[in-house]
Amino acid sequence: MTPEQAVHALDALLDEAMSAIRPPLRYRDGRPWSTERTAGPDDHSLGYATATRDRYVMTKVAPSKYGALLGITERGWQARGYRITAVNPRQPAMFASTPAGYGVCLLVGAAGNITFQAAVGPVPVIRDRDPFGTHAPEPTLPDGRPDILPRYEDPFWSH
Repeated sequence: MTPEQAVHALDALLDEAMSAIRPPLRYRDGRPWSTERTAGPDDHSLGYATATRDRYVMTKVAPSKYGALLGITERGWQARGYRITAVNPRQPAMFASTPAGYGVCLLVGAAGNITFQAAVGPVPVIRDRDPFGTHAPEPTLPDGRPDILPRYEDPFWSH
């Protein structure tokens, strides 16, 4: 798959991964990136990469709603044929594989930031430039860290 096809697949996968959530959550997409796949004791390249994209939830989700969000997401994923591969109840997270063999996950950060992540591939290894082209600068906090903290209130999710 080309990098352009990978971006379209990532966006479609993230849309699908969040489709069961009602009311819908506001979000912003992070930049796609690729990771070269390696194997063996010498870490030799397998000749391809995996493309990944984060989708940052910008709606404030109250900690008391994490279970509801995970439950709704899990049921939606299973209805689409996703196989849940791991769940971490202590620092809420859920990982799944799609029928096509792609990966998705839902991660809840310590600061209440929630991220959906999708990974697809294979994509070609491109070492001399960003395979996804030039990107607009991502929003940052005053201290320079990425701005992934939720800021939008929702009558259901935030309380």
